[in-house]
Parts: sequence; C-alpha cells; structure tokens
Amino acid sequence: MKFGMKYFATTLFLLAFALASFAQAGIDRALRSIEENNPLLKALRAEAESIKTEARSEFTPPNPEVEGGIFPAVGNPGNKYAWGVSQSFEFPTVYAKRVQLAHTTDRYADQNYNVARQSLLLEAKNTLQELIHARRMTAEYQRREAFARAMVAIIQKKVDEGQSSVMDLNNARLRVIELAQNVRESNAQVTVISRRVSTLNGNMPPELNDTILLCNQLPPWDEFVSLAKQTDPRFGTLNSMVEVAQGQKSLAVHRGLPELNIGYQSEKTDAEHFAGVKAGLSIPLWGNVGNRRVANARLAEARYQQAGQANLMESEYEELYLKAQTTKELHDELKNALSTYNNLPLLRKALEAGQVSVIDFFNEVTFLYSITDRVLELELEYAKLFAELHRFEL
Repeated sequence: MKFGMKYFATTLFLLAFALASFAQAGIDRALRSIEENNPLLKALRAEAESIKTEARSEFTPPNPEVEGGIFPAVGNPGNKYAWGVSQSFEFPTVYAKRVQLAHTTDRYADQNYNVARQSLLLEAKNTLQELIHARRMTAEYQRREAFARAMVAIIQKKVDEGQSSVMDLNNARLRVIELAQNVRESNAQVTVISRRVSTLNGNMPPELNDTILLCNQLPPWDEFVSLAKQTDPRFGTLNSMVEVAQGQKSLAVHRGLPELNIGYQSEKTDAEHFAGVKAGLSIPLWGNVGNRRVANARLAEARYQQAGQANLMESEYEELYLKAQTTKELHDELKNALSTYNNLPLLRKALEAGQVSVIDFFNEVTFLYSITDRVLELELEYAKLFAELHRFEL
C-alpha cells in the first residue's frame, strides 16, 4: 500500500513537471515565432546593420584630385600649360584605429539590438501570459456559471417543496446572469489580448494552447545578480559604450598626426617641359584640438553613465527580486489556505440540507471566488515579475 501511494505521488509529480515544461515550451515556441515575424525587430536588425556599415564608411582615403590650367604670359606671347594629380592620406595609424573602432562599434550595435530585442520579447511574453491568464479566468467563470445553474435547480426544487421563497430563487437567477456576463467579458478580453499577440507576430496568430503559468522558485540573490550582470546585454551595452568612447578618443589623438599628400605635376611652355612627383606633409597645429576635447568629454560622459546606469539597474533588480519574493510567498500561502479551507462542497451540502440561507450561501461563495481570483492574480503577477527578472534568458 505504501509503495502504491509513493508510486502514485511520483506519477503526479512527473505529470505536473511535464505539464509545466510543456507550458514553457509553448510560450518559447510562440516567442520564437514573434522574433521571426515581428516588423519592429526586423527594423531594429536593419538599424544595427546600418550602424556597422556606417562605422566602415571612412576606411578609404578621400578622392584623388586632378587639376590643370592654361596660363597666358603677361606682356609676352606664349602660354604655360600645367596639370597634376594628387592623393592625400591620413597618417597610417588613423586607419588602423578606425578598424579597431569599427569592431568595437559592432559589439555595441549587437548588444544594443539585443537590449531592444529582449525588451520586445519581454513585452510579448507578458502578453502571452496575460492571454493564458485570461483563458484561465474564462474557464473559471464558466465553472462558476455551471455551478450557479446547478444551485438554481436545487433552489427551484426547494421552492416547489415550499422550503424556500421565490425571492431566493430570483437572487440565484441574478447570480447566474452576472456570471454569464463575466464569461462574455472574459471571452472579449481573450479576443483583445489575442489580437495584441497577433500584432506582435506580424498579424499572424502564433500557436499557444497553454493553460498553465509557471511559478518557478527564485534562485538565491547573490547567485542571481551575478548571473544577471554577466548575461544581461544592458550591462554589456554600457561597457561597449565606454569602449566606443575610448576608441573615439584614441582615433582623435591619431587624427592629430600629419596628413600626407603625394602627386604628379606637369608644367609645359612653348620652350620647356617640367614633370615630376611631389609630396606634402601637413603641420598639425590647431585643426584637431576641438576633436580631442569632444572625445575626452564623451569618454567622461560614457564612464559616468556606465557607473550610474549599472547601479540603477542593480537597484531595479533588487526591487524586482524582493517584490517577486513577496508575491510568491503570498501566492503560495493563499493557494494552500484555499485548498485546505475551501468550503464550497460543504456549502452545497448545507444548501441542499437547508442548513444555510440562500443569501448566506451566495455571500460565502462570493468570498471564496474572491480568494480564487486573488490567487490567480498573484500567479500572473509573479509570472510577470519572474519573466522580467530573467529577461536576459530571452
């Protein structure tokens, strides 16, 4: 007998775990579909590519210059013909710094895209969880309506037997009407949320047949915050922002080095012809002073933002963690209490036996329903908080 009970309990646990895994798989599958079809994500991917391309727009030197002219002699017959071609170059290390900066910009663009992507997928996941919750509420209201109709039949029988009044019957019928309206309102809410999900999926409804919201336990705070700092792309974006600013500063320093100019020049008169190679070197005095000041200021700004935003995000994580922890405790406590002290079966028996008035019966039932609604609300709230805390997994 003990072995049978253990086997039964193990089977129930494995079944619950399988259902929970299936629910998560359903949401993950819908999120993959949204990631593939969402038009805003497509635009964000294109934006990231444009940032990378723009970072490579100055890899080549400027266009070569060709010049020429005819110069008539002043006061004497004859002309002088001159033409030339030249190419200017920045100092060679400038191009090397631009390549390094482009690679850093690539990382920044990718991480910035991941931040926007995870924000959108978090919104999508919360919307999917709201859809599951709305469907659960619809099913709950349908059960309540069916229960109320069964109670009407019991009260009708008692009225026929002279054990209850028409007022009690009317009260019960009003409860049925109210619950039927709740079902219609909840169905309308399901339709509204479904349309929002379809919009996120490029106007195509993703497949989602789940009826379970996961309520996984939170990991220890130290373990969680360490993982978040390592994997949340928002922290990586802050680091890359500083690296980009450092690269821009280094580039500004090297742009202060002399520029080179190489060319060919030809000059010809009626009697003589001169041709040869020419070279030039700029004198870096003041032309790059402003660029260096701007780069220094931007680097300081990036470092301040990194420190401030990192502290702010860690504080937000801590607030979310504490709120999720409290919500989970409230949910579990209330759910266990409802399971232990649910008087609904006893109330039905008491009504059938005439041990409770119809008014008291429905007041007690309404109280139990309010507790059930609160449990489901806490379940959704915790699922959203858990999803936001683990946004870096999206």
